[in-house]
Amino acid sequence: MLVLERKSGESILIYPNEAIHPDMTVAELFSNGPIRVLVKAKGDSPVKLAIDAPMSMKILRHELIDG
Repeated sequence: MLVLERKSGESILIYPNEAIHPDMTVAELFSNGPIRVLVKAKGDSPVKLAIDAPMSMKILRHELIDG
């Protein structure tokens, strides 16, 4: 499980990693179950996201993507 802290307006990206064959179906990609995102918030502080996803998924903070 990955835990990230996000402020208002910030985002994350979740997509298959480079090792996944491009012809893989959505059913095959999620054969081990769905991606679970748990939001943990308290007051006005940044939100903590607890993400439970298969190792075949890449999860990045949006600001790390070039472009």
